[in-house]
Amino acid sequence: MEDLRKPILPGKGASDYERYLRTDDLLSLQKRPEEFLHPDELTFQVVHQASELLMKGTAWELDRARVHIADGDFSNAARLLRRGNYMLEYPISVLHVLETITPVDYQLIRAGLGHGSGLDSPGFLALLHIGPRLGEAFHGQLLKAGLSVDDLYRRHQEFFGLHDVAERLLDFDERVHLFRFHHLKLAQRIIGGGVVGTMGTPVEVLHQRMEHLFYKELWDVRNRITAQANEAMQKSGVGPQY
Repeated sequence: MEDLRKPILPGKGASDYERYLRTDDLLSLQKRPEEFLHPDELTFQVVHQASELLMKGTAWELDRARVHIADGDFSNAARLLRRGNYMLEYPISVLHVLETITPVDYQLIRAGLGHGSGLDSPGFLALLHIGPRLGEAFHGQLLKAGLSVDDLYRRHQEFFGLHDVAERLLDFDERVHLFRFHHLKLAQRIIGGGVVGTMGTPVEVLHQRMEHLFYKELWDVRNRITAQANEAMQKSGVGPQY
């Protein structure tokens, strides 16, 4: 009888779980304790490495969604956008773990970062790259259907699939905005708001970049819908409801 406990996959590790996930390699990517500048350095590394993995996964799923949007397969596009957005929740929430490192202890860790900065994050840069490409695919489908953003939202039941994609794009835009916000608050909490970071970039720049949105038109359409509804209510003698 076959021993199901014995690994059959190639690679290192005492089990197929370890071999498939390459845990020997993955868990060797952190500094050894004797290399730490401070014991909190393991937390600092693990949080950032986990975030990079999750953002890599997010960018992968969003690019798959982009292909589906371009092909007009809105159901699968929305499904993958949801998956990517769920994955992005974790890099946002795990930032709060870093807030448990005190400002004084962080300066010890910072001494070993060189010019390293969160602005260099490959995972986040991948999100910044895929965001506009998703928008291009979405607008291509609007053009193909002969719709404006306003048309899509007013006829959302008729064009439910494309409308669902629009809302999932807005979810993504919101999460990137939240990531920027929480990263800014983390920087302000740990190193201060009026200082220069490890790359020579003022923390204030993080605040300025936070104002960027991928899909401003999807936010603005809500203003127009509400303004028109308010106008209609005023004409009928009914005050706007909030």
